Amino acid sequence: MATDNDILLQTAATAGLMSLNQAHLAQLKRAMESARELSDKLPKDLHYSEEIALTFRIPAAADSAP
Repeated sequence: MATDNDILLQTAATAGLMSLNQAHLAQLKRAMESARELSDKLPKDLHYSEEIALTFRIPAAADSAP
C-alpha cells in the first residue's frame, strides 16, 4: 500500500516536480488539503447559467477614439 509520502511524490512527479525535499512535500500536502477543503465548499448543483463569469476590460489607449 502506498504511503502519504509516495502519493505526494507521485503527484509532484505528475506535475513535473521531480526533486522536492521534505519541506516542499509538506507544503504540497498542505496545498492539496486546502484545495480539497475549498472545493468541498463549492456548490455542486449549479446550472451553467448560474455560474459566475468574470470579465476584464483592457482600457483603450489614450490616443484612440472610443
